[in-house]
This record gives sequence, structure tokens and C-alpha cells, in this order.
Amino acid sequence: MQKVIKIFVLAAVLLVAAFFANYYGIVSIPWLDLNSVPTYGDDANHTNDAVLKVFE
Repeated sequence: MQKVIKIFVLAAVLLVAAFFANYYGIVSIPWLDLNSVPTYGDDANHTNDAVLKVFE
């Protein structure tokens, strides 16, 4: 049981280390980026504004 706990603790430590290495630019791991949610460009915002004006 202690070996299993050691493995999970080691995995957690490695995940935290990978996060900070990615954060400071040492390595590039896309799925660890904080701003990985895509943002919409101006075209999508203009389309949204036009649709909202139509349905007012």
C-alpha cells in the first residue's frame, strides 16, 4: 500500500513540476497552459452584435 501511495505522490510532484516548467517557458506543454480556452476574434463579436440588434 505504501508503494501505491509513493507512486501517486511522485506523479503529483511531477505534474506540479511540469506545470511550473511550462509556466516559466522551460518546456512547452499545450494542455498545461492556463489560457488554453480559445477566444473569439472580431468577426465573431461583430456577428454576435448584429444578431443581438436584429432580435431586439
